[in-house]
Amino acid sequence: MPLEGIRALGMGHVIAGASIGRDLAYYGGDVLNIWRPNDTEVEAFMWDVQVGMRSTILDGSKEDRARFDHLLKDADVFFSNRRPGYLDRYGLTAEELSQKKPGLIHARVVLHGERGPWSNWVGFDEIGAAVTGLFSIEGTRTEPKSPPIIPICDNVVGWLGTVGVLEALRRRSIEGGSYRVVVSLTRTVLWLLSLGIFDKAYAQQTAGSTDEHTYGAPDLFTAETPLGTYQGLTDQVVLSRTPGSFQTVLVPRGSSKPEWLPGQ
Repeated sequence: MPLEGIRALGMGHVIAGASIGRDLAYYGGDVLNIWRPNDTEVEAFMWDVQVGMRSTILDGSKEDRARFDHLLKDADVFFSNRRPGYLDRYGLTAEELSQKKPGLIHARVVLHGERGPWSNWVGFDEIGAAVTGLFSIEGTRTEPKSPPIIPICDNVVGWLGTVGVLEALRRRSIEGGSYRVVVSLTRTVLWLLSLGIFDKAYAQQTAGSTDEHTYGAPDLFTAETPLGTYQGLTDQVVLSRTPGSFQTVLVPRGSSKPEWLPGQ
Protein backbone atom coordinates (compact mmCIF):
# COMPACT_ATOMS: atom_id res chain seq x y z
CA MET A 1 0.00 0.00 0.00
CA PRO A 2 1.40 3.46 -0.87
CA LEU A 3 0.93 4.91 2.63
CA GLU A 4 1.99 1.89 4.64
CA GLY A 5 3.95 3.13 7.67
CA ILE A 6 2.40 6.64 7.54
CA ARG A 7 0.62 7.73 10.72
CA ALA A 8 -2.02 10.44 10.70
CA LEU A 9 -3.47 12.08 13.80
CA GLY A 10 -6.71 13.92 13.20
CA MET A 11 -9.50 16.06 14.58
CA GLY A 12 -11.77 15.63 11.58
CA HIS A 13 -15.55 15.68 11.72
CA VAL A 14 -18.56 16.09 9.42
CA ILE A 15 -17.22 15.65 5.84
CA ALA A 16 -14.50 17.97 4.54
CA GLY A 17 -11.87 17.40 7.24
CA ALA A 18 -12.68 13.83 8.14
CA SER A 19 -12.53 12.69 4.52
CA ILE A 20 -8.81 13.51 4.49
CA GLY A 21 -8.36 10.84 7.15
CA ARG A 22 -10.63 8.43 5.30
CA ASP A 23 -8.62 8.81 2.10
CA LEU A 24 -5.26 8.40 3.87
CA ALA A 25 -6.56 5.23 5.52
CA TYR A 26 -7.82 3.85 2.20
CA TYR A 27 -4.25 3.69 0.90
CA GLY A 28 -2.65 2.16 3.95
CA GLY A 29 -2.14 4.92 6.52
CA ASP A 30 -2.77 4.31 10.22
CA VAL A 31 -5.29 7.07 10.99
CA LEU A 32 -6.40 7.88 14.53
CA ASN A 33 -9.16 10.46 14.86
CA ILE A 34 -9.51 12.31 18.18
CA TRP A 35 -12.78 13.44 19.74
CA ARG A 36 -13.47 15.55 22.82
CA PRO A 37 -15.86 14.06 25.42
CA ASN A 38 -18.66 16.50 24.55
CA ASP A 39 -18.26 16.36 20.78
CA THR A 40 -21.26 15.31 18.72
CA GLU A 41 -21.56 14.00 15.19
CA VAL A 42 -24.36 13.42 12.70
CA GLU A 43 -24.66 9.64 12.56
CA ALA A 44 -24.99 9.48 8.76
CA PHE A 45 -21.76 11.46 8.36
CA MET A 46 -19.95 9.05 10.66
CA TRP A 47 -21.05 6.04 8.63
CA ASP A 48 -19.80 7.68 5.46
CA VAL A 49 -16.72 9.67 6.41
CA GLN A 50 -15.27 8.08 9.54
CA VAL A 51 -14.69 4.88 7.57
CA GLY A 52 -11.11 3.65 7.72
CA MET A 53 -10.15 5.56 10.86
CA ARG A 54 -9.75 4.38 14.40
CA SER A 55 -11.40 6.65 16.95
CA THR A 56 -10.38 7.74 20.42
CA ILE A 57 -11.42 10.34 23.02
CA LEU A 58 -9.00 12.75 24.73
CA ASP A 59 -10.05 15.64 26.95
CA GLY A 60 -8.27 18.87 27.87
CA SER A 61 -6.52 17.51 30.96
CA LYS A 62 -2.75 17.53 31.37
CA GLU A 63 -2.76 13.73 31.28
CA ASP A 64 -4.58 13.55 27.97
CA ARG A 65 -2.48 16.33 26.50
CA ALA A 66 0.57 14.26 27.40
CA ARG A 67 -1.02 11.31 25.59
CA PHE A 68 -1.59 13.53 22.55
CA ASP A 69 2.02 14.74 22.58
CA HIS A 70 3.20 11.13 22.87
CA LEU A 71 1.17 10.23 19.77
CA LEU A 72 2.49 13.30 17.99
CA LYS A 73 6.10 12.09 18.34
CA ASP A 74 5.43 9.29 15.84
CA ALA A 75 2.88 11.09 13.65
CA ASP A 76 3.55 12.11 10.05
CA VAL A 77 0.33 14.06 9.52
CA PHE A 78 -2.10 16.13 11.59
CA PHE A 79 -5.41 17.10 9.96
CA SER A 80 -8.45 19.02 11.19
CA ASN A 81 -11.47 21.08 10.22
CA ARG A 82 -12.22 22.75 13.55
CA ARG A 83 -13.77 26.20 13.76
CA PRO A 84 -11.58 29.34 13.68
CA GLY A 85 -9.57 29.85 16.88
CA TYR A 86 -9.84 26.25 18.07
CA LEU A 87 -6.32 25.18 17.10
CA ASP A 88 -4.83 28.39 18.55
CA ARG A 89 -6.69 27.93 21.82
CA TYR A 90 -5.35 24.41 22.36
CA GLY A 91 -1.84 24.87 20.98
CA LEU A 92 -2.47 22.84 17.84
CA THR A 93 -1.37 25.27 15.13
CA ALA A 94 1.09 24.27 12.43
CA GLU A 95 3.86 26.30 14.07
CA GLU A 96 3.35 24.83 17.54
CA LEU A 97 3.00 21.21 16.47
CA SER A 98 5.90 21.39 14.01
CA GLN A 99 8.16 22.69 16.78
CA LYS A 100 7.29 19.62 18.83
CA LYS A 101 7.49 17.26 15.85
CA PRO A 102 9.76 18.50 13.05
CA GLY A 103 8.75 17.02 9.73
CA LEU A 104 5.02 17.11 10.46
CA ILE A 105 2.52 17.76 7.66
CA HIS A 106 -0.24 19.96 9.12
CA ALA A 107 -3.45 19.93 7.03
CA ARG A 108 -6.40 22.18 7.76
CA VAL A 109 -9.78 22.85 6.16
CA VAL A 110 -11.12 26.41 6.49
CA LEU A 111 -14.24 28.20 5.29
CA HIS A 112 -12.97 31.33 3.52
CA GLY A 113 -9.24 31.45 4.30
CA GLU A 114 -6.72 31.98 7.10
CA ARG A 115 -6.44 35.76 6.63
CA GLY A 116 -8.75 38.65 5.84
CA PRO A 117 -12.00 40.05 7.28
CA TRP A 118 -13.88 36.75 6.79
CA SER A 119 -11.23 34.47 8.28
CA ASN A 120 -13.09 34.08 11.59
CA TRP A 121 -16.44 33.22 10.05
CA VAL A 122 -17.90 29.83 10.96
CA GLY A 123 -19.60 27.85 8.23
CA PHE A 124 -19.90 24.71 6.18
CA ASP A 125 -20.31 23.43 2.62
CA GLU A 126 -23.40 25.41 1.55
CA ILE A 127 -22.13 28.61 3.21
CA GLY A 128 -18.94 28.46 1.17
CA ALA A 129 -20.99 27.87 -1.97
CA ALA A 130 -23.57 30.57 -1.27
CA VAL A 131 -21.08 33.44 -0.94
CA THR A 132 -19.62 32.62 -4.36
CA GLY A 133 -22.99 33.28 -6.03
CA LEU A 134 -23.61 29.63 -6.90
CA PHE A 135 -27.16 29.68 -5.52
CA SER A 136 -27.94 32.71 -7.67
CA ILE A 137 -26.63 30.89 -10.72
CA GLU A 138 -28.78 27.86 -9.94
CA GLY A 139 -31.78 30.11 -9.31
CA THR A 140 -31.78 33.90 -9.46
CA ARG A 141 -30.46 36.75 -7.32
CA THR A 142 -33.95 37.36 -5.90
CA GLU A 143 -34.81 33.66 -5.62
CA PRO A 144 -31.57 31.74 -5.01
CA LYS A 145 -31.79 27.97 -5.30
CA SER A 146 -29.73 25.12 -3.95
CA PRO A 147 -28.12 22.82 -6.53
CA PRO A 148 -29.76 19.38 -6.79
CA ILE A 149 -26.67 17.57 -5.46
CA ILE A 150 -25.54 18.26 -1.89
CA PRO A 151 -22.86 18.48 -0.54
CA ILE A 152 -21.40 20.81 -3.12
CA CYS A 153 -17.68 20.89 -2.34
CA ASP A 154 -17.00 18.96 0.88
CA ASN A 155 -15.71 15.81 -0.77
CA VAL A 156 -13.69 17.74 -3.35
CA VAL A 157 -12.11 19.73 -0.51
CA GLY A 158 -11.21 16.46 1.22
CA TRP A 159 -9.60 15.06 -1.93
CA LEU A 160 -7.65 18.29 -2.50
CA GLY A 161 -6.48 18.18 1.12
CA THR A 162 -5.34 14.60 0.65
CA VAL A 163 -3.48 15.48 -2.55
CA GLY A 164 -1.77 18.30 -0.64
CA VAL A 165 -0.72 15.88 2.10
CA LEU A 166 0.61 13.39 -0.46
CA GLU A 167 2.64 16.07 -2.21
CA ALA A 168 4.00 17.26 1.16
CA LEU A 169 5.00 13.70 2.05
CA ARG A 170 6.76 13.37 -1.32
CA ARG A 171 8.64 16.64 -0.84
CA ARG A 172 9.55 15.75 2.72
CA SER A 173 11.08 12.48 1.55
CA ILE A 174 13.35 14.43 -0.83
CA GLU A 175 13.96 17.78 0.85
CA GLY A 176 12.98 17.22 4.48
CA GLY A 177 11.10 19.92 6.37
CA SER A 178 7.64 20.48 7.81
CA TYR A 179 4.67 21.48 5.65
CA ARG A 180 1.35 23.26 5.96
CA VAL A 181 -1.66 22.35 3.78
CA VAL A 182 -4.70 24.65 3.86
CA VAL A 183 -7.83 24.03 1.78
CA SER A 184 -10.72 26.52 1.62
CA LEU A 185 -14.35 25.60 0.97
CA THR A 186 -15.12 28.92 -0.71
CA ARG A 187 -11.99 28.93 -2.84
CA THR A 188 -12.71 25.38 -3.97
CA VAL A 189 -16.19 26.39 -5.17
CA LEU A 190 -14.68 29.34 -7.06
CA TRP A 191 -12.25 26.93 -8.72
CA LEU A 192 -15.09 24.58 -9.67
CA LEU A 193 -17.01 27.50 -11.19
CA SER A 194 -13.93 28.52 -13.16
CA LEU A 195 -14.05 25.16 -14.94
CA GLY A 196 -17.30 26.20 -16.61
CA ILE A 197 -21.01 25.74 -16.03
CA PHE A 198 -22.80 22.96 -17.83
CA ASP A 199 -25.85 24.00 -19.87
CA LYS A 200 -28.86 23.39 -17.61
CA ALA A 201 -31.38 23.06 -20.43
CA TYR A 202 -29.25 20.42 -22.13
CA ALA A 203 -28.72 18.58 -18.86
CA GLN A 204 -32.46 18.49 -18.12
CA GLN A 205 -33.20 17.28 -21.64
CA THR A 206 -30.62 14.50 -21.77
CA ALA A 207 -30.42 13.29 -18.14
CA GLY A 208 -30.93 9.54 -18.16
CA SER A 209 -31.90 9.51 -21.86
CA THR A 210 -29.03 7.25 -22.92
CA ASP A 211 -26.32 5.16 -21.29
CA GLU A 212 -23.92 8.04 -21.94
CA HIS A 213 -26.07 10.39 -19.86
CA THR A 214 -26.90 8.01 -17.01
CA TYR A 215 -25.06 7.88 -13.70
CA GLY A 216 -22.95 4.77 -13.43
CA ALA A 217 -23.51 2.35 -10.57
CA PRO A 218 -21.25 3.17 -7.60
CA ASP A 219 -18.37 0.87 -6.69
CA LEU A 220 -19.40 -0.67 -3.36
CA PHE A 221 -17.81 -2.92 -0.76
CA THR A 222 -19.28 -4.90 2.14
CA ALA A 223 -17.55 -5.66 5.45
CA GLU A 224 -18.36 -7.00 8.90
CA THR A 225 -17.66 -4.38 11.60
CA PRO A 226 -18.27 -3.94 15.35
CA LEU A 227 -21.34 -1.94 14.29
CA GLY A 228 -22.70 -4.72 12.08
CA THR A 229 -22.62 -5.47 8.37
CA TYR A 230 -21.51 -2.35 6.53
CA GLN A 231 -21.90 -1.46 2.86
CA GLY A 232 -19.90 1.54 1.75
CA LEU A 233 -18.34 3.32 -1.20
CA THR A 234 -14.79 3.08 -2.41
CA ASP A 235 -13.07 6.16 -3.87
CA GLN A 236 -14.65 5.10 -7.21
CA VAL A 237 -11.26 5.17 -8.95
CA VAL A 238 -9.50 1.81 -8.76
CA LEU A 239 -5.75 1.99 -9.29
CA SER A 240 -4.40 -1.13 -11.00
CA ARG A 241 -1.08 -1.23 -9.15
CA THR A 242 -2.19 0.15 -5.78
CA PRO A 243 -5.87 -0.67 -5.23
CA GLY A 244 -7.12 0.75 -1.95
CA SER A 245 -8.77 -1.02 0.97
CA PHE A 246 -9.55 -0.25 4.59
CA GLN A 247 -7.66 -2.02 7.35
CA THR A 248 -10.18 -0.70 9.86
CA VAL A 249 -13.62 -0.21 8.31
CA LEU A 250 -15.90 1.25 10.97
CA VAL A 251 -15.64 1.37 14.78
CA PRO A 252 -17.82 2.99 17.46
CA ARG A 253 -16.79 6.59 18.08
CA GLY A 254 -14.17 6.78 20.84
CA SER A 255 -13.68 3.01 21.07
CA SER A 256 -9.96 2.86 20.19
CA LYS A 257 -7.03 3.22 22.56
CA PRO A 258 -4.90 6.37 22.08
CA GLU A 259 -2.02 4.48 20.54
CA TRP A 260 -0.63 3.56 17.14
CA LEU A 261 -1.12 0.14 15.62
CA PRO A 262 1.88 -2.14 16.23
CA GLY A 263 4.20 -2.58 13.30
CA GLN A 264 2.94 0.48 11.44
